[in-house]
Order: sequence, then structure tokens, then C-alpha cells
Amino acid sequence: MVRFKTRTTNEFSRIDGVLGELTSRLATLEDERRSTAETLNDVLKRTTEIDGRVTAVATELARQIDELGHELSALASTPEVDVASVVAAALVDIRSGQERLAAEQARYQMAFRQDIAILIEQLRR
Repeated sequence: MVRFKTRTTNEFSRIDGVLGELTSRLATLEDERRSTAETLNDVLKRTTEIDGRVTAVATELARQIDELGHELSALASTPEVDVASVVAAALVDIRSGQERLAAEQARYQMAFRQDIAILIEQLRR
């Protein structure tokens, strides 16, 4: 019977040791689970923030593309401009302006010469 008691005590000691190791390992795993849960919560928060930013940027980009589409549609509906006729009309305007300026300059020059001639006559007297 003594042998049974010793063997049972040894078995209980071994089981108690295993139970202690398992309890310690369970505590370690619980700490790791808690740490992993906190990390996952942080990742979830960051992912939610990033999703909000991406959604905001995508919305703004879609709005700008829509505006650009409207502007392109408006530009496409404007009549075509004949550049050659616009340039020709501008050249006609420039030539006519040059002719007016040349005529005006000639008149001023003749008036100036007349004024000088009058002054010379007055000085001779």
C-alpha cells in the first residue's frame, strides 16, 4: 500500500507540474491573444481611416472628372474658328492702322515745316 501511495503521490506531483506548465502556457497564450487583438484593433482603425481618405479623394476626383467632361462637352459644342480668316482680318486692321498713322505723321510733318517756315520769316524781319 505504501508503494501505491508513493506512486500516486508521484503521479499527482507530475500531473500538478504538467498542470502548472499548462497554466503558465495558457497565460502566455492569453497575453499573446490580447496583444494580437489590440494590434488587430489598431489595424482596423487605421484601415477605416485610410478607407475614409480614399473615399474622399475618389469622390473629389470623380467630381473633377465630371466637371472636366462638362467643360469638354461645352468646348466641343462651340463652332470652329477659321484661323486664316481671323489672321487675315487682323492683318487688314493692322495695315489700315499703319496707313492712318502714316497719313497723320505726314500731316504733322507738313504742319511742323509750315510752322518753322513762319518762324524763319518772322526772324528775318
